[in-house]
Amino acid sequence: MTAEPSGPSFAELIAEVEQRRRTVTVYAPALPDALAALFDTRHVTLEHEYLPRGASEPFLTVTEDDDYVGSVDLPAVYDFRHPRIHEIGSPEVVEAAYRRLTSLLPDTVFSSLDRRQLLATSREIEDRAWRIGTGRLDAGFQTISKLRAQTDVYTALCERGLDVHLYGLVDRGSDDVDHGHDRFPPIADATFHTDGDELGDFWFMAYDGGETPWQTCGLVAEERSPGSFEGFWTYDPDVVARIFAAAGRFPVMDGDGSDEAAEADGAGGANDTESELP
Repeated sequence: MTAEPSGPSFAELIAEVEQRRRTVTVYAPALPDALAALFDTRHVTLEHEYLPRGASEPFLTVTEDDDYVGSVDLPAVYDFRHPRIHEIGSPEVVEAAYRRLTSLLPDTVFSSLDRRQLLATSREIEDRAWRIGTGRLDAGFQTISKLRAQTDVYTALCERGLDVHLYGLVDRGSDDVDHGHDRFPPIADATFHTDGDELGDFWFMAYDGGETPWQTCGLVAEERSPGSFEGFWTYDPDVVARIFAAAGRFPVMDGDGSDEAAEADGAGGANDTESELP
C-alpha cells in the first residue's frame, strides 16, 4: 500500500523554512562556548556585544531583517541545551525557561537538535493540545516501537477528546514482533499510519488548535546523523497546514495491522525520560 504524493515532503518543508534568517546577538562579557555550539547553524547569524561584568545580567536579542523580535536571559538558553521533560498538564511545562527561547525562534532551522530538545518541544505542543482539549494532533516518531514510551501521553490525549493520528514505520526486527507481542501500542482511539517514504527519517508534529485556531503549532525535524536532527518548530497556521498536508500522504494502517506496511524498517524516535532516550 503506497500513499499518493499529494502533499509536500517534509524535506521540502525544511527547505522552505531555511529561507528565514534571524540574527541572535549575545550581550555578555564573553561569548560562552555553549551558546556558540547551540547556534552552530547556517540559518542563524550569531553576534556578540561586550557587556561589562556587573552592568546587568547577560541576555540575548533576536532580530529579523533589522526588526527587533525579542530578548531573553541566558538561563533560558542554557535550559534548552538539556531541558527537563515534564508531564502534560503540569505547570512546569508552561513555566519552563526554555519556552521563552523557543517563542523567539519559530520558523528557524537548527542543524544540531538532539532528541531531548525535540522531545521538550514536542511536549510543549502536546501540552497545548491537552489544555485546549479539542482538535487534531498528528505526531510521527520515526518508528512505531518508539511510541511505547509515549503510550500514557497519547492515551491521555485521546481520552481528552483529541483526534490523534500517530505515524511511524513498523520495525519488524523489534522485540515486540519477535516475541509475538502486539505490534502497536495500546492507545485506544488513535489512528495509526505506518507506510510511506520519509517516516523513518523524520520526527514531526502538527496541532490545528481545535476551537482556538490561533494555538496552531508544529515541528519537523530530519535525523541527519544518529541522534542529531535538523529542523524547526512553528506557530504559523499556514506552515502547520503544510505539515498536515505532508502527513496526509501516508495511508491509515489496515485494520488488521497487516504485514503490508510492516516490511519497512526505521530508527530513532521519542521517549519520555532521560534514561529511555536512545
